[in-house]
Amino acid sequence: MNQPHAVLITGGARRLGAAMALACAGAGMDVAIHYRTEGPAVAEMLDRLRAHGVAATAVAGDLADPRQVPGLMPAAAEGLGRPLTALVNSASIFEWDDITSLSADRLVAHYLPNTVAPALLSQALLAQLPAGAAGTIVNILDQKLSNPNGDHLSYTLSKYALMGLGKTLARAAAPRLRVNAIAPGYVLPAPGQEQAAFERLHDRTPLGRGPDADDIAAACLYLLQADKVTGQTIHVDAGLRFASLERDISFY
Repeated sequence: MNQPHAVLITGGARRLGAAMALACAGAGMDVAIHYRTEGPAVAEMLDRLRAHGVAATAVAGDLADPRQVPGLMPAAAEGLGRPLTALVNSASIFEWDDITSLSADRLVAHYLPNTVAPALLSQALLAQLPAGAAGTIVNILDQKLSNPNGDHLSYTLSKYALMGLGKTLARAAAPRLRVNAIAPGYVLPAPGQEQAAFERLHDRTPLGRGPDADDIAAACLYLLQADKVTGQTIHVDAGLRFASLERDISFY
């Protein structure tokens, strides 16, 4: 039986990243969580991960600074005491703009953490992968790529580029790497959104119910462990992409 993965999860101390980190630890994987700003959530998450009997470490870095990104992988491997075999690109910036407010600065601010950092981390994972070992990557996309609208334009474009990276690496990096993706629906409140507004809209899906963070974590765990699956995107959105909304759902 193969040894469980050692995995780096960007943004692993909060929101979807935290749910996926806990699921990985529960499956016996050693987990490194990336964070940008240290706070009590990081130490608390490490305690929760280690309670599963696995190794856990935290690595700091600003994904918007390409100079800091390549060092995250070796730092994570050192903290876990073993090479990494898995990567979950979860952290991202999500700010509103549209075609009238779009600017080069806004595009760059999204592309650096949402696309460039995942590409550099994928490169770093492959570079330190032990001889004879197979690695795997899970990229977090968005259901809105299947139902695009003009909201959050820079964010959306950066996620299209991340989707393209995944499709390319699934071919170019095989058989050393498997690369898959998850396209979540409306899972958590948007930054600054009131809880009541989120709850009013969360179940506005074709299935009549919305996904939660544990649903995303379950899909992530499947993709990390499904050693015959590559180049796939799992939509965990309760069918929201079929609703053909003209704006982001948070505006309804």
